[in-house]
Amino acid sequence: MSVDWNDDERSEVEGAIKRFPVESGKCAALARVVARVGISRDPSTRGRQIKPRGAARFVVPKHSDPPRWVSHTFVDTHRHVVDALTGASGCPSASYLATHWEYADALTVQDVDVEMVDPGIQEET
Repeated sequence: MSVDWNDDERSEVEGAIKRFPVESGKCAALARVVARVGISRDPSTRGRQIKPRGAARFVVPKHSDPPRWVSHTFVDTHRHVVDALTGASGCPSASYLATHWEYADALTVQDVDVEMVDPGIQEET
């Protein structure tokens, strides 16, 4: 199963993923685009953020060249998580952490306003 984007929505999300791939570290900028697209048909769309729990210092994605992030911002929309790790199709929300993150039990997830995460630093250009 994947997010049921229409053609214009998919194109906008895919374009944003190309501008803000995993390697860019600009997850908040990508999340702003995905949230704006997602909320038009899913009012429950929300920004979320992963942070390490306890003594952990980084969040570690399951990626061929994992970056060292202190947090990661993503969007939950249409019962799927969408970010640069999942691609535009997304990943079912219930399996996102186990599928895309190392040490999922050492992570915390909280709701965030994507407009307030790194404003002015991660612009949507």
